[in-house]
Amino acid sequence: MKKYIISIVILVSTISFSQKIRGFGGFGVYRDVEFKKSGFASFDGGLEFKITNTLKPEILIEYFVGAIQDRKTYDLNGIETELLVRTVAATNISICPKINLANYEDHVHLQILPKYNITNVVAKGSLFTLNSSKTELVKTDMNTFSETKHSIGIGIGVIFDVNDESFQSIALNLYYNNIDIGNAVTKLKFNKGVYHTQQSFGIGVQYYFGFVKHKNAKL
Repeated sequence: MKKYIISIVILVSTISFSQKIRGFGGFGVYRDVEFKKSGFASFDGGLEFKITNTLKPEILIEYFVGAIQDRKTYDLNGIETELLVRTVAATNISICPKINLANYEDHVHLQILPKYNITNVVAKGSLFTLNSSKTELVKTDMNTFSETKHSIGIGIGVIFDVNDESFQSIALNLYYNNIDIGNAVTKLKFNKGVYHTQQSFGIGVQYYFGFVKHKNAKL
């Protein structure tokens, strides 16, 4: 993952000398029934580079976090004998050649967000079993599995300019997430079942802020 971050820093430094730049940050929620509360969350931040009014590529870092539904085992008397608790987190770097569909004077824009993703996923599991006296569950095993995944996803959204005197904007996006953070859970040594989070849909909000302010200037 370090070599990807270094490459991104070099790319950002090269582009930033000649292009207008905005920073942004946001969050999203994704629907997936394998997770507790039927979903997982993401938090992101990055930079947007204006090449033309239509082409505004982005580089962003996202952090995904979620917990898989607990797996419980009971004996014939209905006593819980085993509990498996699993969590998963991922750090994702995305390169997004964003397409902005708007006229120069428009304050509401449609944007298309194709993404190439490089994701480091870490899954953790804890296994609890009934103790010998059959009075409580105690932790008997732990396991961590990590992997790096590559994927392509896409988003579509609407971005609203806050006013004419700054580069501030707010975006509401719908995502088709093709990042599989569930496969690492499947690889846990005591796990049973197969988990995938590819083809998950989500919604997100991003706030764009300019590094400079100028009356009637637009990005």
